[in-house]
Amino acid sequence: MSAKAEISGLRNGRRVAGASTGRRRHHHDDFAVEGIQDLGGELSRSFAKLRRRCKARKLVAAIRHCDRRAINEIFDWKCREICFFKKPGYDCVKISCCSGRGSAVITFDICVRSLNRRNGYGYGGGYGFY
Repeated sequence: MSAKAEISGLRNGRRVAGASTGRRRHHHDDFAVEGIQDLGGELSRSFAKLRRRCKARKLVAAIRHCDRRAINEIFDWKCREICFFKKPGYDCVKISCCSGRGSAVITFDICVRSLNRRNGYGYGGGYGFY
């Protein structure tokens, strides 16, 4: 058997029981990794709810009316920071949330087309997109 096959834990094309897979195992817990996994799961579940049209409408209305409480209810978790802002033609919200242990923070923006058509805001073509 070649030295290369023995190091990889293969004999005749089969993995040897107890052989290393080449992955390093850490003997300590990395809470940041767990935090990212927790946040990823929560975000996946929350955004899956937005497939329902009524939830999507509530989120759009909450962003346009700067309703912090409604956004927390839609996402089912309390975010550390929610701030509303405008871009030309859009109403936006910046959401920042942390994991249970505070070891990971995720921040994202959601922007929706503005209904306000004055002062350069809103869609210039006069069409109402909702």
